Amino acid sequence: MARGSADFDGCALRTLRATRRVDGRFLSAAALAARVGTSKARILAYEHGRSVPEPGRIAELARVFRVPPNRLSLPDTRHLSIRDLRVHAGLTAAQVAASLGVSRRTYRDVENLARLPARDDGTLRIRLAACLGVPLDRIRGALHHHPVAIARRAQITDHLTELFALAHETKTLAVVTPDDARLREIASLVQRAPTVVCRLVNNELARYRRLLRGRAMAELEAAYAEDERAARLAKGRRRKFTGLLETAPARSADVLSSFLAEAMSARQWRAMVSLVDAGAEGTALRHPSDDNEDVWNALLARSFVIRFVHAEYGIHVHVLHPRGLNAMRSEFRMYACLYPRIATPLLLRQLSVAVQERGKREPKRRGRVRKEPQPITTAEG
Repeated sequence: MARGSADFDGCALRTLRATRRVDGRFLSAAALAARVGTSKARILAYEHGRSVPEPGRIAELARVFRVPPNRLSLPDTRHLSIRDLRVHAGLTAAQVAASLGVSRRTYRDVENLARLPARDDGTLRIRLAACLGVPLDRIRGALHHHPVAIARRAQITDHLTELFALAHETKTLAVVTPDDARLREIASLVQRAPTVVCRLVNNELARYRRLLRGRAMAELEAAYAEDERAARLAKGRRRKFTGLLETAPARSADVLSSFLAEAMSARQWRAMVSLVDAGAEGTALRHPSDDNEDVWNALLARSFVIRFVHAEYGIHVHVLHPRGLNAMRSEFRMYACLYPRIATPLLLRQLSVAVQERGKREPKRRGRVRKEPQPITTAEG
């Protein structure tokens, strides 16, 4: 039984056999066995829970009744694991590994440890979702809710809680060094170099200290409030900052884990920066050498860029997709920590400020459709 699918529902198979016609008739256990190449005794063992079929056999049974494989699974599917999704698709681990172009050991790490390969170009989740026939969010959820991933984030949270204590010491710099044992533990958990993790943790530590400063200002405003309303508002801000401070280590652990798991490679980030440098919205860039073809294909798969063909010269032109531009605006500080040798465009900061100012000046318009950026055709040859 251990080799089969643990969440297989024998009652569901028995119900299908009794209620769903195949070629105009209900199938007996013997007839169903003949269609899938097994014995009547084995079918009855499946139905009564004495034996559990392999994923491939589950797919065969589902095809007989023309239903998806997950119809033969137990009903509790709130947080299905990658393994559950694979079984529902009727695939073995070897088949999925071959489809993804990775080794079986690498794929086992995805299933058992919720850990993607270090050299992933950011498309493995997309390809895995396509292979299993599920939405991408289902893959993200399965990895996020994996027990090993939860335990890993809990360990990171514990280490960050100790490191964030540095921010409470006044009149001293709140800085973590790569030699810190707690930081090295975090680096081991996220499988990154300590120097890289050090920059990212110090960035989170700076955010934490800004929260401390905000709470201190709220306390000062409450102490020197001119009336009851001002005191009440200041106390409300203090409670808000206190809540954010209490959850900051866990939130930072989530941010670090999710960012590093889905971060663009250095070549991808460099390509995105080049698009921003090309214009205010990354409006146009001629396709570079073929050496970067895999980079642009990965960015296309992640919906970070759009590709057009130049109407006159027939060359490829890439423009930033709004999703890619939003990702850059929200995470460029973390990418600056991850890839310090790649200059982050100042334009990103200017665009972010301009959008905020425009939002303050212009009222929101309902039903407004956002236009996609249009490519600029140039005379470059």
